[in-house]
Amino acid sequence: MTHRFSRPLAGILALLLALTACGDDRQDRFASPGAPKTSPSGKFVAHAESASEVRVTDRNGGDVFRKSYEYATSHRADGIGVVWLSTKDQLWVLVPNDGTERIEPGPDGEWRATKDELPSEITRLG
Repeated sequence: MTHRFSRPLAGILALLLALTACGDDRQDRFASPGAPKTSPSGKFVAHAESASEVRVTDRNGGDVFRKSYEYATSHRADGIGVVWLSTKDQLWVLVPNDGTERIEPGPDGEWRATKDELPSEITRLG
Protein backbone atom coordinates (compact mmCIF):
# COMPACT_ATOMS: atom_id res chain seq x y z
CA MET A 1 0.00 0.00 0.00
CA THR A 2 1.42 3.37 -1.01
CA HIS A 3 0.85 6.49 1.12
CA ARG A 4 0.86 9.86 -0.53
CA PHE A 5 0.97 13.17 1.23
CA SER A 6 -0.53 16.28 -0.24
CA ARG A 7 2.04 18.90 -1.25
CA PRO A 8 1.10 21.28 1.58
CA LEU A 9 1.32 18.47 4.14
CA ALA A 10 4.66 17.29 2.72
CA GLY A 11 5.96 20.88 2.96
CA ILE A 12 4.86 21.15 6.59
CA LEU A 13 6.51 17.82 7.43
CA ALA A 14 9.75 18.94 5.76
CA LEU A 15 9.68 22.22 7.71
CA LEU A 16 9.07 20.41 10.99
CA LEU A 17 11.96 18.03 10.30
CA ALA A 18 14.26 20.95 9.47
CA LEU A 19 13.29 22.84 12.63
CA THR A 20 13.81 19.75 14.74
CA ALA A 21 17.24 19.21 13.21
CA CYS A 22 18.17 22.85 13.88
CA GLY A 23 17.14 22.51 17.50
CA ASP A 24 19.30 19.42 17.94
CA ASP A 25 22.25 21.15 16.25
CA ARG A 26 21.93 24.09 18.62
CA GLN A 27 22.04 21.89 21.70
CA ASP A 28 24.88 19.88 20.19
CA ARG A 29 27.10 23.00 20.18
CA PHE A 30 27.13 23.19 23.99
CA ALA A 31 29.81 21.38 25.98
CA SER A 32 28.45 19.17 28.76
CA PRO A 33 29.96 16.72 31.25
CA GLY A 34 31.40 13.87 29.20
CA ALA A 35 30.86 15.75 25.91
CA PRO A 36 33.65 18.32 25.40
CA LYS A 37 33.60 20.60 22.34
CA THR A 38 36.54 21.53 20.13
CA SER A 39 37.18 25.18 19.24
CA PRO A 40 36.73 26.42 15.66
CA SER A 41 40.52 26.29 15.03
CA GLY A 42 40.76 22.79 16.46
CA LYS A 43 43.52 23.94 18.82
CA PHE A 44 41.48 23.97 22.06
CA VAL A 45 38.78 21.96 23.78
CA ALA A 46 36.08 23.23 26.16
CA HIS A 47 35.08 20.92 28.99
CA ALA A 48 32.02 21.40 31.21
CA GLU A 49 33.47 19.41 34.10
CA SER A 50 30.21 19.66 36.06
CA ALA A 51 27.14 21.86 36.17
CA SER A 52 29.39 24.64 37.51
CA GLU A 53 33.00 24.19 36.31
CA VAL A 54 34.62 25.08 32.99
CA ARG A 55 38.01 23.97 31.75
CA VAL A 56 39.78 24.75 28.47
CA THR A 57 42.64 22.55 27.33
CA ASP A 58 45.01 22.61 24.40
CA ARG A 59 44.71 19.78 21.91
CA ASN A 60 47.25 17.76 23.95
CA GLY A 61 45.12 17.97 27.10
CA GLY A 62 47.13 20.63 28.93
CA ASP A 63 45.04 23.12 30.93
CA VAL A 64 44.98 26.69 29.62
CA PHE A 65 41.97 27.87 31.70
CA ARG A 66 39.85 26.62 34.57
CA LYS A 67 37.11 28.32 36.57
CA SER A 68 34.36 27.27 38.96
CA TYR A 69 30.99 29.00 38.84
CA GLU A 70 29.69 27.16 41.89
CA TYR A 71 28.96 30.42 43.73
CA ALA A 72 26.55 31.43 40.97
CA THR A 73 24.85 28.07 40.49
CA SER A 74 24.60 26.83 44.07
CA HIS A 75 20.99 28.00 44.41
CA ARG A 76 19.90 26.69 41.00
CA ALA A 77 19.84 23.24 39.46
CA ASP A 78 20.11 24.15 35.77
CA GLY A 79 23.87 24.81 35.68
CA ILE A 80 25.83 26.81 33.15
CA GLY A 81 25.99 26.85 29.38
CA VAL A 82 29.38 26.53 27.65
CA VAL A 83 29.65 27.20 23.89
CA TRP A 84 32.27 28.34 21.36
CA LEU A 85 31.64 31.24 19.01
CA SER A 86 31.59 29.62 15.56
CA THR A 87 34.12 31.95 13.93
CA LYS A 88 36.99 32.10 16.45
CA ASP A 89 38.42 30.55 19.61
CA GLN A 90 36.19 32.51 21.95
CA LEU A 91 34.28 30.55 24.57
CA TRP A 92 31.07 31.86 26.08
CA VAL A 93 29.82 30.84 29.52
CA LEU A 94 26.16 31.51 30.31
CA VAL A 95 25.54 31.68 34.06
CA PRO A 96 21.90 31.74 35.22
CA ASN A 97 21.06 34.98 37.04
CA ASP A 98 24.70 36.09 36.95
CA GLY A 99 25.34 37.14 33.37
CA THR A 100 27.74 35.90 30.75
CA GLU A 101 31.49 35.70 30.36
CA ARG A 102 33.70 35.60 27.32
CA ILE A 103 36.80 33.42 27.72
CA GLU A 104 39.69 33.86 25.31
CA PRO A 105 43.43 34.39 25.21
CA GLY A 106 44.68 37.93 25.72
CA PRO A 107 47.52 39.58 23.79
CA ASP A 108 49.99 37.78 26.07
CA GLY A 109 48.42 34.40 25.30
CA GLU A 110 46.99 34.04 28.83
CA TRP A 111 43.34 32.91 28.84
CA ARG A 112 40.97 35.21 30.76
CA ALA A 113 37.28 35.47 31.58
CA THR A 114 35.63 38.85 31.02
CA LYS A 115 32.01 39.78 31.73
CA ASP A 116 30.41 40.71 28.43
CA GLU A 117 27.13 40.91 26.54
CA LEU A 118 26.31 37.87 24.43
CA PRO A 119 26.89 38.17 20.69
CA SER A 120 23.76 37.62 18.60
CA GLU A 121 25.02 34.23 17.35
CA ILE A 122 25.03 32.85 20.90
CA THR A 123 21.75 34.55 21.84
CA ARG A 124 20.03 32.82 18.90
CA LEU A 125 21.02 29.40 20.27
CA GLY A 126 18.36 29.88 22.92
